[in-house]
Amino acid sequence: MPAIRIGTRPSRLAIRQAEMVSSLLNLNGFETEIVAIKSTGDQDNTTPLYESKGTGVFVEEINRAVIENRVDLAVHSAKDLPSCLPEGLEVLAVLPREDPSDVLVSKEPLMKMPLGSVIGTSSMRRIRELKMVRGDLKTANIRGNLDTRLNKQLTGEYDGIIVAKAGLKRLELKADMHDLNTDDFLPAPNQGIIAVVGMPDSSFILATAKINHSETMEIYNVERHIVRSLNLGCSMPVGILCTKTDIGFNVKCRFYSSFIREFKEFRLSFSNLEAVEELINNIKDKVPASYGYSFREGR
Repeated sequence: MPAIRIGTRPSRLAIRQAEMVSSLLNLNGFETEIVAIKSTGDQDNTTPLYESKGTGVFVEEINRAVIENRVDLAVHSAKDLPSCLPEGLEVLAVLPREDPSDVLVSKEPLMKMPLGSVIGTSSMRRIRELKMVRGDLKTANIRGNLDTRLNKQLTGEYDGIIVAKAGLKRLELKADMHDLNTDDFLPAPNQGIIAVVGMPDSSFILATAKINHSETMEIYNVERHIVRSLNLGCSMPVGILCTKTDIGFNVKCRFYSSFIREFKEFRLSFSNLEAVEELINNIKDKVPASYGYSFREGR
């Protein structure tokens, strides 16, 4: 069998994540080759993510390479995936979820930062979460890969930046890092999960099945089902976190207003997915239309 071609973005973090997938496949007897492909999100390093046109700006080109048989599998940060993948593609495997929380990289922890400090982020969710906790702080757009953003903070362009803790841990980067608790900063859906995308009828099903982490796949599917059912885009100010319990799952969803300092939160403990449908319907009924979420277009 020829080497499995793994497509990924060219950033150091993306390559590292592809290497993690590659190593697992190697351990199971499969040869691999990593192919770096530049995405739309990599080519435009200035436009805020919430102003980017279309969806999946970090994944579209890599997924297309799978469809066009230029690579066999695509490796992504699952949070970057659009609500629906292109026809013919599925998430075939996920790796064990890393810590899904956000962190503040700065000299001081969040509550001790001076009035008017500038925090770099291109996430509307993080902007709205920050405004709820420290409305006196300023936010400024920041783009680029993780190394670039960290360097901008170190050189004083920003007083602090908010990033996913998972990326720092995977690259083993040392930084002045302050944890942001998930009670205030609920992470993006699927944050901390590495997804392997491919064609479900391909010859790589056996290979991906061997590296799939079943518990993380269950969590991935719950969060992704909510995202898909509500037609939520990657740039919307929404946090969703599902965790496994001894008897089932807990899930928390938070929807931030784009206009005022306010959010609507929904929690559910469940053991079967039918209960999730009730949660979704409850969200549709109770999130105000003024929040502007696109799931209301279908009502």
